[in-house]
Amino acid sequence: MNYKILCVDDEQIILDALDRLLRHVGYQYILTAHSGELGLGILENNQDADVIIADEKMGDGMSGSQFLKESMIFCPDAIRIQLTAYSDSDILVEAVNEAKIFRHVRKPWNNKQLVQTVQEGLKQRLLKRRENQRLDKMTRAAKYYRAESVRLKKENQELASNLDQLQESIGQTASKTNQSFLDTLLFTMQYVNPTLWQHSRRVGKWCRLMADAVVEDGQSSTAFPADILEMAGVLHDIGKLKFPESLWRIPVVDLSEDQKKQVSMHVEDGLWLIRRLPDEVRKILRKPIRQHHERRDGKGYYGIFLDQIDDWAQIIGIVSDYDNFRFSKLHGGPLGPLEVIEKMKEDVYSPSEQIGKYNERLFDVFENLSTNISDVELDRTESVELPSIQDVTPGKILAEDLYTVKDIFFLARNHMIESSDIEKMRIYEDEDNGVRNIWVQSSQE
Repeated sequence: MNYKILCVDDEQIILDALDRLLRHVGYQYILTAHSGELGLGILENNQDADVIIADEKMGDGMSGSQFLKESMIFCPDAIRIQLTAYSDSDILVEAVNEAKIFRHVRKPWNNKQLVQTVQEGLKQRLLKRRENQRLDKMTRAAKYYRAESVRLKKENQELASNLDQLQESIGQTASKTNQSFLDTLLFTMQYVNPTLWQHSRRVGKWCRLMADAVVEDGQSSTAFPADILEMAGVLHDIGKLKFPESLWRIPVVDLSEDQKKQVSMHVEDGLWLIRRLPDEVRKILRKPIRQHHERRDGKGYYGIFLDQIDDWAQIIGIVSDYDNFRFSKLHGGPLGPLEVIEKMKEDVYSPSEQIGKYNERLFDVFENLSTNISDVELDRTESVELPSIQDVTPGKILAEDLYTVKDIFFLARNHMIESSDIEKMRIYEDEDNGVRNIWVQSSQE
């Protein structure tokens, strides 16, 4: 066995007896010393000693108790066994307390008991080492987990902060994406059908104002988000982009039944055109777009009635009709603001007669709103298309980017046109590459 054992006694015969006994049972690394002083010198160079056996009474030199106590300096974990012929309990107790002696063995000893004592001491030390290793491991683990807990808490706080920032960023990005999509559709309508563009743009603005107004009136801002309601207003008639040009020349009252059916299809066409919107936006917009022609008396396109009709759809229905009466010849316009309000009041739903189109509460909100906001103010940032460069004058501000016929970028929107710009336009025109689609802000007209 590879255990190192030091035996200290002032009698050589005792040392020889211990050496023979321990080697006989398998311990091969036996060190001996005749005094405590010599034993300490040996331990200084053998600090990995596993067992130290020392006689208590060793001539005039250092006592066994003193030696064992000082041996702790070099071998704090060694098993210490004291050999003694004395039975003084005070000496024994002091040795145990100060030298951390594992066991006392009386001289003369019983070989079997002495060997058993050595084995028990080594076993106890092994168990103690394992326990210390386990506790040390647990301590390190506890420290690690405490540090990890602090780190994870900090990371969670940072993650929560980053998540808030990310959600805000996503919200801003989504808002910008939706606005970009909206601007693109408005530009498309502006190019394809300026009349539809102007109507949709105004309806979108009215919807935003209505959202703010109903929230001030006590409704939840979550139920009436201004940005999304404005988008619904802009897109409510987008299906009309598929109208044949002939339909745009027939007053509503003169439409045949087949033409009325053709007109009603703009709702389904509109739902098809918004299919590429993000799912969460498209799902919100479907009802308002689908139901904005419904009447509270159930006589609309799909026969939906009263509060079955989506609130947003009812708002769109009110402001869209108002705008049509105000500006569209096809709907009997143009009429003055007060004249339109009086005309629409005749179609506010009457619970007693069970007839009428408009929601009374929402109509009252709109009536109050329309008295404080003029159509001129609502339209103040609209743009107009100039027929040719002959109509372009210095000081006008471009409402859209300007390209040549050959699709060469010329000027950016919001640029104030200068005389030199007009000269360049004429040069491009002489080269058969004139500018096209000159849109300027109407406030500059």
